[in-house]
Amino acid sequence: MQRWLFQRELEKFSGQPVFYLDECGVDHRLYREFGRAPRGERIYEAVAGKRRERTSLIGAFRDGKLVAPLAFQGSCNTEVVDVYFAQVLLPALPPGSVLVLDNASFHHSPTTWKLVADAGCHLLFLPAYSPDLNPIEHFWATLKTRLRKDLPTATNPFLFIANMCLCYC
Repeated sequence: MQRWLFQRELEKFSGQPVFYLDECGVDHRLYREFGRAPRGERIYEAVAGKRRERTSLIGAFRDGKLVAPLAFQGSCNTEVVDVYFAQVLLPALPPGSVLVLDNASFHHSPTTWKLVADAGCHLLFLPAYSPDLNPIEHFWATLKTRLRKDLPTATNPFLFIANMCLCYC
């Protein structure tokens, strides 16, 4: 029922540009490439070593292109989202745009709502457990697949990830 209601709500904004927004975290060591186990058994151990570096990405997605990407060290929270909206995303969007977000708690901040309203845009939230309705989720999966091959050999993983994102703009 929630999915049906979301699609009806989205139809109300027909003719307006719709941007799907999401965050993605990339560990600089995405996974263990090789391991040994008896034939037919899986390896469940964590990758050994020190705490891994993490680069997070936030961006909007429309018509198969990444819009206003931002790469930063650490994890996402309300302050990061508000700065991203105020300084990166909202200046790049036309007034009347619709922003579709997941239900992460930091998306529901009153300051985020105010920033979006002041820019003349609209917020719409995906129903719970519906990542399939968010096309940027598929984009992040594709990006991480491409990163797995070359990220281990990058001299500066942060710049490598940020530049890879720019290739999709």
